[in-house]
Amino acid sequence: MSAAELQLETIELVRDGRVLTARVVAPPLNFATPEFVRDLDVLTAAVDADDSVGAVVLTGGLPGRFLTHADPSALTGMIELPHPFIPARAAAPFLRLGDAAMRLPGATRLAERFGGGLGTGLVWGHRWKKTTLRMNRSGVVYLAAINGPALGGGHEIALSCDLRYAADAEHVKLGQIETLANLIPGGGGTQRLSRLLGAAKAIEVTLEGAPLSAGEAYRLGLVHRLFPENQLLAETQAIAARLATRNPVVVAEAKRAIYFGTDRSLSRGLDREQAGFISAGTTAAAARTTTAFFEDLERLGDTPFLANLKPWLDGTRVDQVSE
Repeated sequence: MSAAELQLETIELVRDGRVLTARVVAPPLNFATPEFVRDLDVLTAAVDADDSVGAVVLTGGLPGRFLTHADPSALTGMIELPHPFIPARAAAPFLRLGDAAMRLPGATRLAERFGGGLGTGLVWGHRWKKTTLRMNRSGVVYLAAINGPALGGGHEIALSCDLRYAADAEHVKLGQIETLANLIPGGGGTQRLSRLLGAAKAIEVTLEGAPLSAGEAYRLGLVHRLFPENQLLAETQAIAARLATRNPVVVAEAKRAIYFGTDRSLSRGLDREQAGFISAGTTAAAARTTTAFFEDLERLGDTPFLANLKPWLDGTRVDQVSE
């Protein structure tokens, strides 16, 4: 079964060429529910196994809604359990053990069925982390077309995408609102914000908790571009179609070097980059690309990246996808 043929509870799928548009439909308010995270887990795994998909556009399928924030009812089921205060240093080894246990066959199903609110919460967190990291390692490009509020967990899902475009509209708000609810981000917000914005801005956005307008998010660097509301999806899909022509090995290795290489020393990060460079250079697509480049260089008398960029930019000059 292709990824586009999946029947999911909270995500509607439409494929056009190598672009798969995923519309989140979780009425009434498009919260990031455990069911949505389960569907996103299934979708991202299927996309990685489907050579016909080169880009995924994630957007909201309800009017004026992207992913509002994490489902408060699911959080309440875990937080309201009677228990003493648990320091973070005590919770960390428990979470590592739970994460390892969730990888066992059938463990997530049992935890959801018999674990109550705590079990649901543990599965939710496990899937969230696994799914967003899969997106960051993937040879598929993920683009968020933010057509409504993206707060808290919804913002964290947007941050997990490779590119973020937003409607320049009053109802579009972004940010981490967890401190307003006496929490901190739990779906990657602190880690992704600090990597995107640096520690100074990340701590401000996190501690203030105030939603940002689309314009403020753009000026901070959280959003790559703003589009008029009625053009957002079409513009994002057009960019996705162009990027879907890139070699998936190149996409995956570039993403892994950027997302994961900076956690290492500079020397180790450079090793990671060079390994990806070698891997990308040994694909059949790389050989075709090299041939096409030298053909253009001889014909144009200059590098085609200056003399005739457009067919290289839109992916029509050479097939980078087929092996």
